[in-house]
Amino acid sequence: MLNDKTNLDLTKYRIQEAEAISKVVHFLQIERGITVGVILRNDLNEKDEQLSAAEANSNIAIDNAKDLFLKVTKNKHTHIVDTLEDIKSRGSLNLLYMSVVDAKSYYSKNIFKLLSFIETIPTMMDDRENRNYIQAYTYLSAVKESLGQTRAALMDVFTNNNFLDETFIALKEDLKVCELNNENFKLVAPKNILDFYSRVLKSEVVDETMKMIDTAIKNRLSSDFNIAPAYWFGKSTEFINLLKDVENELFAHVNKLINKKLKYVHYTIAFLLFFLLISVVVMAILITQIIKKILFSTDKLEREYDDSLLLLEQYKQAVDRSFIVSKTDSEGIITYVNDEFCKITGYSKYDLLGKSHNTIRHHDTPKELFQELWHTIKELKEPWFGEIQNRKKDETSYWVKAVINPIVNCEGEIIEYIGIKTDITEIKNALTRDFLTGYGSRFKLNGDIAKLKNLAVAIFNIDNFRQINDFYGHAFGDKVITSVANTIHKHISKYDNFRFYRLQGDEFALLAIGEDSKVFTQKISDILSYIKLHEIEIDEETLSITCSCGVSFENKQQILLSADMALKIAKKGNSDLLVYSEDISLNRQYENNLKCTKKLSYAIKNDNIVTYFQPIVNNTNKIYEKYECLVRMIDGDEVISPFFFLEIARQTRQYFDITKTVIAQSFEMFKDKEVEFSINLSIIDILEPQMLEYIFMMLKKYDIGDRVVFEILESEYIENFEGVIYFINEIKKYKCKVAIDDFGTGYSNFAYLIKLKADYLKIDGSLIKNLDRDKNSLLVVSTIIEFSKKLGMKTIAEFVENEEIFKIVKNLGVDYSQGYFFSAPKKDVFYEE
Repeated sequence: MLNDKTNLDLTKYRIQEAEAISKVVHFLQIERGITVGVILRNDLNEKDEQLSAAEANSNIAIDNAKDLFLKVTKNKHTHIVDTLEDIKSRGSLNLLYMSVVDAKSYYSKNIFKLLSFIETIPTMMDDRENRNYIQAYTYLSAVKESLGQTRAALMDVFTNNNFLDETFIALKEDLKVCELNNENFKLVAPKNILDFYSRVLKSEVVDETMKMIDTAIKNRLSSDFNIAPAYWFGKSTEFINLLKDVENELFAHVNKLINKKLKYVHYTIAFLLFFLLISVVVMAILITQIIKKILFSTDKLEREYDDSLLLLEQYKQAVDRSFIVSKTDSEGIITYVNDEFCKITGYSKYDLLGKSHNTIRHHDTPKELFQELWHTIKELKEPWFGEIQNRKKDETSYWVKAVINPIVNCEGEIIEYIGIKTDITEIKNALTRDFLTGYGSRFKLNGDIAKLKNLAVAIFNIDNFRQINDFYGHAFGDKVITSVANTIHKHISKYDNFRFYRLQGDEFALLAIGEDSKVFTQKISDILSYIKLHEIEIDEETLSITCSCGVSFENKQQILLSADMALKIAKKGNSDLLVYSEDISLNRQYENNLKCTKKLSYAIKNDNIVTYFQPIVNNTNKIYEKYECLVRMIDGDEVISPFFFLEIARQTRQYFDITKTVIAQSFEMFKDKEVEFSINLSIIDILEPQMLEYIFMMLKKYDIGDRVVFEILESEYIENFEGVIYFINEIKKYKCKVAIDDFGTGYSNFAYLIKLKADYLKIDGSLIKNLDRDKNSLLVVSTIIEFSKKLGMKTIAEFVENEEIFKIVKNLGVDYSQGYFFSAPKKDVFYEE
C-alpha cells in the first residue's frame, strides 16, 4: 500500500511536470505568433505592449516550471531545466531583427524540445490510466503546435499576399501532422475528454479558421487573399486557446483522479493501522481479510499487466504508422527497424539487423555531427535532436528530422538507443529546387558558389515581362518563364561545367566552372540571339521574346552582386549584354549623383528650374486642346531633361521644391487661358501632407480648377490607396480632372483604373512607338482603349513621333495624341481661342 502511495506521488509529480511544461509551450506559441506579426509589419518596436505581455507570461511559466523541477519534483532531468534557462535568455538574441524564417525556427526548435520531453513522461509512469491521459496530451500538444506553425505561416502569406512554394509545402506538411496527431488523440483519449474535445470542435471559431486555411490553399496563386492578417491571427489564436481549454480539462481530470486515489490510499493505511491495534482475538479475522485482499489484488495486477501490454502494443502501432523508427544495442548495432524505415531506405530488415547505421550514412554528412550526437546520447545520456542526411540503397539521399533517446536501466546504465525520425526530404528539396521550372533555386546557387572555384555567372532577365503578365495573366506568364528556362538550359546542357538556376520571377542564372571569359561571353551572346530570333508558341499565341543579361567574372563574394549590377545597367542602357567591370560600376553613378545634387540646389536657388509645355492634340480635328507641363533644368546654355535629375531629386527634399515650382509656373501661365493643362504628380507628392496643403492653397488662390488635370504616375506602386483616393476626392471638389500617366507598363492592372476613377488615360510611349512593328503592343493598346471606353475615360497616346503612328492610334479610336510629330515641349503656349 505504501508502494502504491509512492507510485501515485511520482505519477502526480510527472503530471505536474507535464502541466507546467505545457503552459510554457502554450505561451511560447503565442509569443511566436506575435513576434512573427511584428516582424512582418516591419514594426521593430521591442516595447510593443502585446509582445511584452506575451514575453512576461512566457517567463512566468518558465520560472514556475523551473521551481517545480528543482524544488518540488526534484527531477534529475537537468537538461530540461537548462533548456528552460536558455529560452528565458532569448532577449539577448534580438529576435525582432531576425528574418521571419529564423525567428519561427528559434521558437519552433525550443517548443519541439519541450514537447519531446513530455513524450518521455509516460515511460516514467507506472499508473496505466494516468499514463494514458499524458499520452493523449502529447498528441493534443502536437495538434496545437501544428496549428501554431500554420498560424505563423499564413500570417506571412496574408501580410505579403504572396504564397511562396516553400511556405505551401511546409503548410501542407503541418496540416498532415496535425491530422495524424488528431487521429492518434482520438485513439487514446478517455471518453469524457473526447466528449469535451468534440464540443470544442463544433465552435464557429474552428469552422472559420479551417475555412480561411482552405481558402489560402485553394487560392494560393492569388495576389490578394482578402483576409486581414489581424483577423486571421485572432481567429486562429482563439482556436488554439480552445485546444488549451481541452488541455486544462485533461489535466484537471487527471489531477482529480490522482487525488481521489491518494485519498483512498490514505484511508486504507489508516484503516490498516486501526486494525493493528485490535486485540489478538480478532487478529485471525484480520489476517484472513488481508489474505483475501492480497489474492484479489494479485488477480487485479494480472489484469492490469495484460492491459499494459495491450496499451504498449497500441503505442507501438501508433508510432510505427507515424514515424521512421529504429533501435540499436548499447554498441550501436541495429536490433529493430519498422516498416517505414525499410520503405524509405529501400533495405529489407534482413539487410539492416545486426549492422550499424553506417549502412545508410551519407558521405556529405560531416563527422562532427556524429561526434556531437554520440557525445550527447552516450556521455551525457540525454536525447539528441537534429537533422541528418542519409543514403538509400539506390545511392540517392533523403533527409530526416531525428530524436535519438538513450534507454537506461534502474542503475542508470544504457541498455539500448531508440531513434524516432520524420521524413523532411520534400522540405529540403524545396529550398534547392525551383518549384515552377524544376531547375536549381537561388539557395542552391549560393551554396554552389560557396563550394566551387574559378566561376563565371550570367544573370538573364526577360524584357517587358510585366506586360505579358498583365495582358495574358499569371498562369500564361508562368508558361513563358518555363519556356525561356528550357531554352536556356537546352543550350548549356551539353556542357558538364555549366549549371542553371531560376532566381526569382523572370530572372535566371548560369554558373560556369573554369570557363574562359571570352568563350563564356560568346556562349551567352549566342543564347540571347537564339531567344531573340525564335518566337515561342504558348496556348496558340505566338510571342517574340528578348532577354537582357549581366555577366561577371569577379570573386565569389562579389560575383552575384556585380552580375546583377551589370544587368541593371544593361537594361537601363537598352543593351542586350553587359560584362561587369570597374568602368561601369555604379560607384561612378553615385559620384555623378552628388554632382547633380549640387547643380539642382544651384538651379532651385537661382530660378533655373523652368516649365516647358507640350500640346495634346484632338485626333479628330488636330486642334491643340490641352498642354502637359514638363519640368526642365537650365545648366548654362543647356536645357536638361528630368531624366537626368528627377530621380536624384526624389532622394532629397529638393524634389518637393521642384514640384511646387512647376505648379506655380503652370498656374501663372494658364491663369488667363481657357485651355486645360496637366501637371505630373508622383505618389510621394500625393501622400506628402505639406504638398497637399500647397496644392489646395493654389487651387483656391487661382480658382481655375476646372482647367487643371493632375497626372498620376502609374509606373509607381500604390500601397496607400486610401491616401490617393482622398486626394482625388478633394481635388474633384475644385472641379479638377485626373489622368493616369504611363499606363501599360507599370505595377497595376485594369482594377487600378476602376479604383481611381480617372478622366483620362495616357497610354505609355513604350507601347505607342512600337505599334507599327510589334503586334503584342498593338494587342495591349487595343485592349486598353476598349476597356477605357467602357469606363467612360478619354485616351491619350504618348510618343506619337510620326504620321504612321498617328494614323494607327487614330484608327484604333484614341481620343488625343501627344508627341514630337506635332510639337516638342516649348517655353511658350500657342492655342486657338
